[in-house]
Amino acid sequence: MDKDYSTMAVGELEELRSLVLDRMAAVPQFRRGSLQVGYRKCGRATCRCARPGEQGHGPRGLWTRTAKGPGGSRGQYIPVDQVDQVRAELDNYAQFEDLVADYVEINEALCKARVRPPGRRGNVVPAGSGGEKGGPGTGTASRRV
Repeated sequence: MDKDYSTMAVGELEELRSLVLDRMAAVPQFRRGSLQVGYRKCGRATCRCARPGEQGHGPRGLWTRTAKGPGGSRGQYIPVDQVDQVRAELDNYAQFEDLVADYVEINEALCKARVRPPGRRGNVVPAGSGGEKGGPGTGTASRRV
């Protein structure tokens, strides 16, 4: 959305947050990661893929994603007839990721909007704001309130 939420009222932000949450729930099946489609050679010297000019076995898809733990990534071979489905799922994840980013920004703006600055009594100017009268170095006597 890339919107400046700082000017919105609390009620508007709550309504927008609810709308984004509903949109997140409506995102179809998704998965994160990437998909490569290609050919590979099996490594057997007697296989047809070892012949000069042969591109290899395939096409087939390989879906991979980063993962925690040993190895650092996970993967799965995807049958060629399901490649379009996996691409759609990856696109759906990108949509979901954008909605999550908006949801976080809206929540931060909502939290900020609910925090009120400390109340001030009368016309007292906070110390150090440059508006003091009779402060040190001004040549006039300090006054206690």
